[in-house]
Amino acid sequence: MLIMGKQSYRQEGDTVAVLTKRRVGLLLLLLALCIFFWLGSVWVRVYDRPPAEDLPPADGTITTVLIVGLDQREDEPARADTIIILSINEANGDTALVSVPRDSRVDIPGHGQDKINHAMQFGGIALLRQTVAELLDVPLNYYLYTNLAGFESIVDAVGGVEINVERPVPVPGGPALETGPRRLDGREALAYVRFRSDAEGDFGRMRRQRQVLTAIGRRLTQPQSLLRLPILLEQCARHVRTDLTPLQLAKVGRTVRNLDLEQVPAVTLRGEVATIDGISYVLLNKAFLRETVRRYLRWESPSSGTFLAI
Repeated sequence: MLIMGKQSYRQEGDTVAVLTKRRVGLLLLLLALCIFFWLGSVWVRVYDRPPAEDLPPADGTITTVLIVGLDQREDEPARADTIIILSINEANGDTALVSVPRDSRVDIPGHGQDKINHAMQFGGIALLRQTVAELLDVPLNYYLYTNLAGFESIVDAVGGVEINVERPVPVPGGPALETGPRRLDGREALAYVRFRSDAEGDFGRMRRQRQVLTAIGRRLTQPQSLLRLPILLEQCARHVRTDLTPLQLAKVGRTVRNLDLEQVPAVTLRGEVATIDGISYVLLNKAFLRETVRRYLRWESPSSGTFLAI
């Protein structure tokens, strides 16, 4: 009887253990489903796929993503404050960032010669993508854009960014950034990337934008970033729009995650500042533009001569 009692006790215990495991399994399944549907609801708010006929032809060996930071003030159309192309050579994983000065004088389809950042104002992301693609003569497979508030929120969501501040930078509503290594919050990072009151002007501003973009990428590759994922995704849902699907974004993310971000070539299209009819423009150096496209957007062998990525 004692043996039977022990056996009976074990059977009851086993039953309880099985039920407990089942309950835990069901809870985990329920949690996974909740997370899945939550991520789906977030992505519905982020995803912004254009009509199929507007999509550029995709090159199976090269992926390009147009990254745009918008400056949208109250009661005014949005303008492109930041224009960067992320280029990935799928054959070997090589990656580059190419910045286009926002004051570049270019042909905007249907609007003649104007500053490239006005394309967003005239026709939204579709016209801006068309304008940049025609300027570079390469297809832009995808786009991703956010506004200044989104940039600030995303920096805060990843826990700030580590930046070596090169010169004092004023911060609206707070103390100026001092030189040296600093962890910048969203407000400070925004002031840093918008600063251009130095000898470099807009070109220095673009360099700092890439610096902060790289710092954000570095933060996202750290294991502790997983703990901030819900906050980050919620901020992306509020402020980011893209035509990358979750699978495509994951693919790009895997490529970027495996990079040494400090070694990624970052190129700014060069040009001369000129005043035309009282308006300041950047007149792009066509030879430098062609070489940049050949080397970092088509991933062809560079032509002879010296080429500097800055």
